[in-house]
Amino acid sequence: VYQAAKENIRAAITAAAVELGFRFFTSGISGSLVQSFRRATPAWLATLIVTISLPIFSHSIEYVTHYVQETYFAGVLPASANNGRQWAFAFSVLFSALSAMFNLFAMRHGVLLVGAGKETKSLWSDFKKIPALILEFVTYLPLLIIRFVGEAKFAHAAGLIVAFALVIGSLLGIFRGKWSWAWTTSIGAFVTLLVWTVIVAIGMRVLKISTKQNVADTAEPSNAGE
Repeated sequence: VYQAAKENIRAAITAAAVELGFRFFTSGISGSLVQSFRRATPAWLATLIVTISLPIFSHSIEYVTHYVQETYFAGVLPASANNGRQWAFAFSVLFSALSAMFNLFAMRHGVLLVGAGKETKSLWSDFKKIPALILEFVTYLPLLIIRFVGEAKFAHAAGLIVAFALVIGSLLGIFRGKWSWAWTTSIGAFVTLLVWTVIVAIGMRVLKISTKQNVADTAEPSNAGE
């Protein structure tokens, strides 16, 4: 992000070093917070609370840390000159929200748990499950939309896409402090989810046809033997 904002390399390295410094302390607290909600119900409310509270906690610290660094230590630690910090801050909030959602999703499936007794698995065991969890996570909304369409609940499907777009746009718009970011990213999020849903629907259709063909091919030798 700093490079995209045409910041010099020293400012980018300084920002990364400052980020790593406080993340070292906040990551454990954030993980504990998310894990404490893994059994909370209803699931949607728990997800909403985690998605909102975690970025507020971590990015309040991030904002203060970078502000102090750029305001009081700019002579020693190079500060951004082209609003690179504001750009990075907005994307960081969005990433944190998505990361919090995925971590809670994974922990509800018994993955990435720490200090949870018998539920805690080895790191290698967790790593082996993560690819399948990522696939399930990124297809959750498209599959829900497809289900709504299949049940003729078109308003629900459209509402879900619009809500997703508004949330993404609001996050980036508010934390970047620009209305233009809000509406442009909302449109981008809307189109992205719509296209991804179509891709998932096509993939499901192809998989279904392939499965039927495999079943038919398996059944033919059996019928011939009879």
